[in-house]
Amino acid sequence: MSFSSKVKREIENKIEVGECENRAFLRASYLFGGTMAHPNKAYHLEFAIDYSQKQKLLEAFEFFGLNPKEHLRKSGEVLYFKEAEQISAILRIIGAHVALMEFENCRVDKDVNNSINRVANAAAANEDKVIAASARHVKDIMDIQRLVGLSVLPNNLAEVAKIRLENPLAGLEDIGRQLTPPISKSGVNHRLNKIGKIAEKYRGDGHVQLS
Repeated sequence: MSFSSKVKREIENKIEVGECENRAFLRASYLFGGTMAHPNKAYHLEFAIDYSQKQKLLEAFEFFGLNPKEHLRKSGEVLYFKEAEQISAILRIIGAHVALMEFENCRVDKDVNNSINRVANAAAANEDKVIAASARHVKDIMDIQRLVGLSVLPNNLAEVAKIRLENPLAGLEDIGRQLTPPISKSGVNHRLNKIGKIAEKYRGDGHVQLS
């Protein structure tokens, strides 16, 4: 065996021994003073520590690339983790395979539920925006009708105004498809914005260019 191969083998042996020792130490530390919240409620795993063993415990965590946070309680000091990835790594390191499977299952369920909630909230927010925009359009059109009559509007704007009044909750794409000829969503939005400016000026008794 060459000198370089011998050195490499010695290093690998030290790493292997160090890994086994640190795994055993973390396993014993968890059995002695470790607790984990149910992942359905919160991601939280902690080690109640003996101050004399704190440095050794920190070194064991560091060996596996883990970074605990510290908290001092009346009952003593604890090292804790709140990141799902690190909690999962600890359960794997100490050989808590059943707990790891349960943790990962709960984690997947929470991620799915969170995704569903984000989509639902985004859809609700978008619906609120559509309703608010529609109410604004209808008010602008009705104000023009009340103040001067819709006959003052150019044909292209009058057509959009009529369809919007008849379909107050329709999307801009739907309105665009009902026009002759059909136009894009951005085109409908442009015309409704022009109607809004006309209504604003009439409400303020100003002068407006309709062409």
